[in-house]
Amino acid sequence: MKQKKLAMLLVIFSPFAYAHPGEHHGGMLNAIAHLLSEPDHLAMAFIAVVVGVAGARFFRRRTAARTLAKRR
Repeated sequence: MKQKKLAMLLVIFSPFAYAHPGEHHGGMLNAIAHLLSEPDHLAMAFIAVVVGVAGARFFRRRTAARTLAKRR
């Protein structure tokens, strides 16, 4: 029951949590320029790339280890 109440509170108050104040008019080019010009967006993109590369390496190594174990 507590989870339902918490979910309802989040739904009720979520419109008040604006990431950036003001209006965001413009096309796709303005959105891309905004994402590439803000330091916080660049940091999150960098973190996403690092996590993606680390995950790919992890799964590639795991797959290679399983393949090697099956051959033995």
